Parts: sequence; C-alpha cells; structure tokens
Amino acid sequence: MNFRSIATTSVLTALLCSCASTSVKHTWKSPEYHDGPQTKLAVLTIEERGMLRQAFESRFAIQLRKQGASVVTTFDQLSLPEINRDKPAAAERLRSAGAEGLVMLRLMDISASYDVTRPGPERWAPYVTGIESGYWYDYYSVAFADMSPTYGNLKQKVFLETSLFDLKTGKRVWSGLTQTVFTDTMDRVAEMDKIVGKVVAAMRQDAVVP
Repeated sequence: MNFRSIATTSVLTALLCSCASTSVKHTWKSPEYHDGPQTKLAVLTIEERGMLRQAFESRFAIQLRKQGASVVTTFDQLSLPEINRDKPAAAERLRSAGAEGLVMLRLMDISASYDVTRPGPERWAPYVTGIESGYWYDYYSVAFADMSPTYGNLKQKVFLETSLFDLKTGKRVWSGLTQTVFTDTMDRVAEMDKIVGKVVAAMRQDAVVP
C-alpha cells in the first residue's frame, strides 16, 4: 500500500505560530474511482509529535462522524515507525479495525518572510555611552539612538496535503492541497478546526466522503 513517504521530521512545525487563514488551493479525484462516498475510514497525520498528531486526527474523526462516517484514529494504534517498517501489515491492521479508506494529512511545503514597517520618520536622540578619563575631550562620549518605533510581522505559508486512499486497492482516490498563512495575531489552535473543516467540505463536494 502506498502511504507516500513518512519522514521523521516534524510535519506541522509551523502550526506552532499564531494567526492564520486557510484556503483550499486545489483538489484531485481519480477518474477511475466510482464507488461513491467512503463511510468506513481511518485517519492518519504524519507528525512525530504525539500531541499534534492526536489533535488533527481527533478533529478529522469528529467532523467526519458528524457526516455519518465510521472513523478510527491511528495515533492510538500505530506509530509512524511501525507503519514505515511494514506498510502492508499496517493496512491490514486498519482493515481489521473496520476501515475501508484512509485519510492522511502531511506537510507539502513551507515558506516564511519577515516584514518591518516604520509608521513615521526617523527620530534620533543623544545618549551617553561611556566615560573616558585620558583626555578632557574624551571625558564623555555621546551616541545617537533611533527612537522611531518599528513593527515587525512574521508570515509563514504552510501547504498541507490531505489524501484519501482505498485500503482495498492501496490506491489514492482523492487529494487536496490547503494553504495556511500564519501571522502573529490569531489563534493557532482554532485554525486547526478551520483546516480540517475546509478539507472535509472539499471531500464532501467531490463525493468521496458522506
């Protein structure tokens, strides 16, 4: 079964920053898939930190169950190293738990930029930097400090891919890419619900989940 590559690097590190807005950039559905919505699902987040993995999988489970799907999480059943060592065995274990499809979330890309703005003109003020006793003209030395306020703004763009695999064939039947822009003023935890909500809505629109 092709779970894609499961790296041990942190997959969602940027979500520790605050402030974000999420949009679905594009979706894809296999032209060979005609089985209708998957109603028995497992959810997997490729993230080595247990708390973050659990948070995303639990949110997917809650929102998919609201739509009538039967969902099992994987954070409490399989570790990422276990899946990497034997993917067919991992797929069989999920099927034995009642799942017929797998929803998997992973990091695709991340970029960051930092902007500095000054609301007004430069304003310089003198201040004493030290005392010298060797010569009378070095008795004190004066420097100038920029007293104008400046404001910085960190922006991070995080691209997450969500895929739906058919556990019977091991093939990917759907995928979607989201972009989340993080700055410094919004609730990062609340944004997790928005990310999952928009992904689930896109999956429902493409009729791969109920």
